[in-house]
Amino acid sequence: MRGYAVHLLFHLLAIAAGAGCGAAGGLWWFGGEPTGLWLALGALMIGIIVLVLEGLYISASQPPPPPAVPPQSRPRLPRPRERTRPDLEPVAVPSQTLLQPAPDRSAVDQETKTSAADALNSLGTADRSSRES
Repeated sequence: MRGYAVHLLFHLLAIAAGAGCGAAGGLWWFGGEPTGLWLALGALMIGIIVLVLEGLYISASQPPPPPAVPPQSRPRLPRPRERTRPDLEPVAVPSQTLLQPAPDRSAVDQETKTSAADALNSLGTADRSSRES
């Protein structure tokens, strides 16, 4: 640890200031010495100053933070990869595909149209009767 001796010195000074504050405060509290209060307050202030200086020393000895990266104006998109395997190339659709011809509108007879309409109507009435009950 770099600067450990200085760090240890700050701790020893803070301990000494705390002990001085305690001894002077004891003289004032138990002995009724008015100067003990002023000595205790002075030692307390010295201890606080030592701790502030230690904090400044520690923050000054830290390495600087890395520079902030500016945000990019647009997100990076991944580049498409080149195809390296020829067996993964898309296969062309065969030219002779078998398609079922579309039915002629004239081929549907009137009876089929009527029965389909009746079936749809009966579904609608079945729905209404189930909702009413």
